[in-house]
Amino acid sequence: MEKGYQKVALGQIHFISAGTTGPKIVLLHESPLSSRVFEKSIPVLSQWSQVFAPDTPGYGNSDPLFKDAGLDEYASVLGAAIKNWAGKEKVLICGIHTGASLAIEIGNQFPKICLGLFLIGVPVYSDQDRADRIANWCPDIEIQSGGEHLMWTWNRYVNIWPTAPLLDRNMAVIEMLRVWDRYNWGYQQAFKFDAVNRIKTLSCPIRIAAAENEFLFSGSKNLAIDLNEVFTTFLGLDGQVPLRDPELFSTELKAFLKTILR
Repeated sequence: MEKGYQKVALGQIHFISAGTTGPKIVLLHESPLSSRVFEKSIPVLSQWSQVFAPDTPGYGNSDPLFKDAGLDEYASVLGAAIKNWAGKEKVLICGIHTGASLAIEIGNQFPKICLGLFLIGVPVYSDQDRADRIANWCPDIEIQSGGEHLMWTWNRYVNIWPTAPLLDRNMAVIEMLRVWDRYNWGYQQAFKFDAVNRIKTLSCPIRIAAAENEFLFSGSKNLAIDLNEVFTTFLGLDGQVPLRDPELFSTELKAFLKTILR
């Protein structure tokens, strides 16, 4: 794997890339993490594809936008970086949670570069759920002298990733704390984003998926049914598909690509 930066209009986008031949695949992570969530999957994917995994602006090592930047602005920056990497080739974009919303918006803003979208855990919310997430899910973190904020972050991932290996959970905590002062910027915009209506305006093929025990499973499955799209269930997982089962993740991406390229 190689790491690097791309200059964009508002700063630099950090990325991981790998692979020299095959179709081009872009991986977009969930909030408030980084491209590190794909580090186990990229070596598997790069055996048959070329992979580009950027850090969303303000996360990982990418420069932030401004606090109230909308998800459309995040997508515009990422789309430009993807276009620079891909050149004249089209790409398959795989996004998870916030990354799924970003993939949908990139697909609308940059339709000519999108071969297809593989969306894991699409954020589908009722008005009540949306309001609750905006108000309560990601409060500002106040650094406390006794380190209580550190334990709060650990317990957050105990609840969100209840069966995750300790090393994976520790990685998530570290990535969140690295951007503690802005970890909720992208979160808030993802909660405000209307994925259901924006997905209906896409012109490329899509595949909707979710881990069997994640909190976005029902909404993602119902959305696929409403759109008459194939739905893929990652059985036995409560999330973190690229971390928990890289081989299965690779297999499903390859299978979706075959339906597009046949």
